[in-house]
Amino acid sequence: MWVDINVHLELMSSPPEHVLEAARSVDVNFIATGTHPDQWHWIESRAPYLAFGLHPHHVDQQCPWPSILEDLLTRYPQSAVGEVGLDFRSGMPSEESQIHAFESQLALAQSLDRAVIIHAVKSHHEVINSLRRVKCERFVIHAFTGSREIASAYLSLGGYLSAGGLITREPKPRVVSVFQSIPQDRILLETDAPDLPIAGEQEGSPAHLPLIGYALAKDLGLSETALQQLCTQNALNLFDYDFSQSN
Repeated sequence: MWVDINVHLELMSSPPEHVLEAARSVDVNFIATGTHPDQWHWIESRAPYLAFGLHPHHVDQQCPWPSILEDLLTRYPQSAVGEVGLDFRSGMPSEESQIHAFESQLALAQSLDRAVIIHAVKSHHEVINSLRRVKCERFVIHAFTGSREIASAYLSLGGYLSAGGLITREPKPRVVSVFQSIPQDRILLETDAPDLPIAGEQEGSPAHLPLIGYALAKDLGLSETALQQLCTQNALNLFDYDFSQSN
């Protein structure tokens, strides 16, 4: 079994039931991640594994999202917090508002003992500072593309790093060498579907996760089966889900 730790089910071009069916046909289970309150309620009944979080794109929400988020996390005691984080590209909400929302969600995750799925774009140093301030140690940086130094900083805080469809492309991206250098018990896999598609595809799908796994297995000098078992165990360790149960 493979585990895709980050899928945006509401953005897929196929209906949710078809996405689930296609994923299960290649032995993939996935976490449907949250981004904002309306979407949180939409995903509730559409996937067996869930994460709820306010994405940095949406931190200017004019609604009582903190109480809504806490209620959902309480009602779904195995759900994770995500996708949350910081994105300092131009046109995004202010850095101050992003940091406030991010750290409040890290603190909530800490209080409920939940794993956190983190989005970090042009913001690694501030993400690291926030993790240190809140003392959050149960997290994964999704679709990691940073340097060895940044990877080392996240790992020193207890985090995991997730590899996505980028690693299937040619020429090999520099981040492949980072994954080759880090402890294998800190590696996770994702598609970020429908974003970040694998080489040759226009849209990502959780059904493509085995192809990402195959590419990374070759890069790490592992068999496909060994990497599958490794990453599934890593996902279990971080999220504390029984991914074999597809309810």
